[in-house]
Amino acid sequence: MNPIGIGVIGGGGIAAEGHIRGFQTDPRCLVRALWDVDDARVQEQAQRLGVYSVSASLNALLDRDDIQAVSVCSPDHTHGELCHRALQAGKHVLCEKPMCTSRADAARLVQDVRATGLTFLAGHVYHFRPEAEAMVAAYRNGEIGDAWLAEGDYISDMRPFYGADGFTPWRTDSRAPQDILLGGGCHPLGMMLWALQTRVTQVFAVANHRAEPILPLNDCYVATLQFENGVIGKLIAASGNRGYAPTGGNLVIYGTHGTLWRNKLYRNDMHTHKSQVIHDWAEEFKEHRPRVHDTRQVHHFAEQCEHFLDCIQGKAQPRTSVVDGARIVAALSAAIESARTGQPVTVDNAF
Repeated sequence: MNPIGIGVIGGGGIAAEGHIRGFQTDPRCLVRALWDVDDARVQEQAQRLGVYSVSASLNALLDRDDIQAVSVCSPDHTHGELCHRALQAGKHVLCEKPMCTSRADAARLVQDVRATGLTFLAGHVYHFRPEAEAMVAAYRNGEIGDAWLAEGDYISDMRPFYGADGFTPWRTDSRAPQDILLGGGCHPLGMMLWALQTRVTQVFAVANHRAEPILPLNDCYVATLQFENGVIGKLIAASGNRGYAPTGGNLVIYGTHGTLWRNKLYRNDMHTHKSQVIHDWAEEFKEHRPRVHDTRQVHHFAEQCEHFLDCIQGKAQPRTSVVDGARIVAALSAAIESARTGQPVTVDNAF
């Protein structure tokens, strides 16, 4: 059987390296070509990672019959258009988070996938962490009872990535800077929605711009969330951290019989009412390493790529589908609007 041909769009960057290296661990596929607007950067990456073709243009890559699927690893604001063009060209798509940066683009991608029947995986790589998988399984198995509150955060020091000399200078480019709520907040919101299997119906958010002056947008958001299943939530996204962030981590769920927090399951002893650790996945997986673990950013890229190939071959359904990705974008876009207007905003989930 011929290998599935992979093209990487936005090659040259940190995410692209993770995707390339991830695909290279799987014998079912072959990374055939890269393309990026920065030709010198992508040529260096191709040579270093053993990819023997760099396309002269996006059209040249998408026109290749030996490429059946693409990874989109370009700056956030380009995802919507590049994914649309790839789907229109008949390619399966794995798109780095966030899936796109507007609800309109999200709706178009949902329509594209439905019209073409192609595989689309929104690349929320945190969903492939074994401790996260264990927490989600524990919640779905009823180990904390009925959820009543969920929270997540993305509080980061983004200074190594910002500015003209940063790893990803596009994030602070005034023409299309990265909004940290979309670019970072998509991680914890994606986790909450994946675990709870629900939708955000209304958001109310506040924001400021005090920690990271080089970013020409708000650098800190706090949003309250109303979920369709009655759970309420809290989401924090910030890019200007200068020290340890002591908040709860990427996923916390409080239930009627227990709490999932920091990759542990807690319950109260029925006699002493003291909190006890029932499962400690942080300890269980402390020696775990992703299959690709020597990249600049270590994530479960190979595990995500394997899942994408499984979906193409009909062995699995996307863990984060195009509709899931669209609902994440819709909720975060509504939160940005809420922070701008000072009013709660109803989320349009009609995809």
